[in-house]
Amino acid sequence: MATLKSNLLVKALVPAVLLGAAGVGMRACTPGAPEQTATQQVPLPQLTPEQLRELGIEGDTPQDTLNTLVGKLGEVQRQQSDIMKENLALKEENRKLQAGNGQVDQRIADAVSEAEDRTQKALAQQKTTLTDQFNAMLSGLAPGGGASSGQTGSGTDIPVGLGLGPGHDTGISAGSDGFRWAEPQDAVPADPQQGGQAPHFATSFLEDNPLTREKNALERNANHR
Repeated sequence: MATLKSNLLVKALVPAVLLGAAGVGMRACTPGAPEQTATQQVPLPQLTPEQLRELGIEGDTPQDTLNTLVGKLGEVQRQQSDIMKENLALKEENRKLQAGNGQVDQRIADAVSEAEDRTQKALAQQKTTLTDQFNAMLSGLAPGGGASSGQTGSGTDIPVGLGLGPGHDTGISAGSDGFRWAEPQDAVPADPQQGGQAPHFATSFLEDNPLTREKNALERNANHR
């Protein structure tokens, strides 16, 4: 009887032990467990103290460092997005300014063109007026001109402004060349006895005249004193 009970106990324990060993072996052979453990045990990159100080994570745990870096990355992305928006706004403003500058340049060019046209018209009108006045003066100065003929009817009067008005006939007639030649009133006639062939002109416009002679006399009297 004792032998029979021991055989039954062995038959019951052996299958239980085999099943337990099989379960442990299957769990040990599962491929996902070691990889997960290895992933959790991967260390963070080693940073120098200077780098940790620059990043502001000196003395933090690896998890705190990771959180800080993620936060800084998000801040950098937000700043980059803001900069892109500002660049777009600046481009739009620059485009509007360029369009406005083009309109201003066009208005300035139009104003300058209008001013040049007005100036040219004024100069042309002034030139025409001066030309007409000059032609009228030439026609009045010409021998037998309308102005001279209208004044005396003889065409021998001197133009107005030289001291002779209408009705003062000088007795000077125009020559064949159209000019009027007059002998000076203070000319000294030629002396036939001295063999003079032409009259001598007066020296009143030279140094030998009454004024210079009187001046020289006063200077001599002053020197004698």
